[in-house]
Amino acid sequence: MNARAYPVAVDEQTGTREHLRLASSRTLSLIDGSGQSDPAEEPLAYGTPRPALTSIAVKVDGDRVEATATLALNGRVLTGQSMGNVADRTAIIASATLGAVSPLLDSEATLETASLIEVGGRNVALSVLRLDAEEPAEVLVGSAIIRGDSEDATARSVLSALNRRLSR
Repeated sequence: MNARAYPVAVDEQTGTREHLRLASSRTLSLIDGSGQSDPAEEPLAYGTPRPALTSIAVKVDGDRVEATATLALNGRVLTGQSMGNVADRTAIIASATLGAVSPLLDSEATLETASLIEVGGRNVALSVLRLDAEEPAEVLVGSAIIRGDSEDATARSVLSALNRRLSR
């Protein structure tokens, strides 16, 4: 896995930092790391910026893979984990990302599929999600061009699928 570091601007006077990744250009508060609050207890406010993907960690042990996705939103850290067979690596990464963002959703989301495909000569990560809040279930699709590593693009495809749902 390729490790990525994203630039962060820190304002020493206010104790805030601005994550300079495209996923979120809003100022984020510094995180105390105490782990005392549960993101599920804090509702997503109207107009809240999208969660920013801060890291994807993937560990492979034989035929098993474990993925951890970490997102940041308004100074909070959201983490999701998933594990399974290495043959399902892309779906495992997508599931970890969905697990991280799920406390922000108003209904349960399920990963239907996650794939790496080629479209028009470009490599793309594609995720299909199902939200079970409504009948019939709402199906969401997200995609991200692979620019570097497929793990990052897979996570971004899940966030892409949920983008409009989170901004409601």
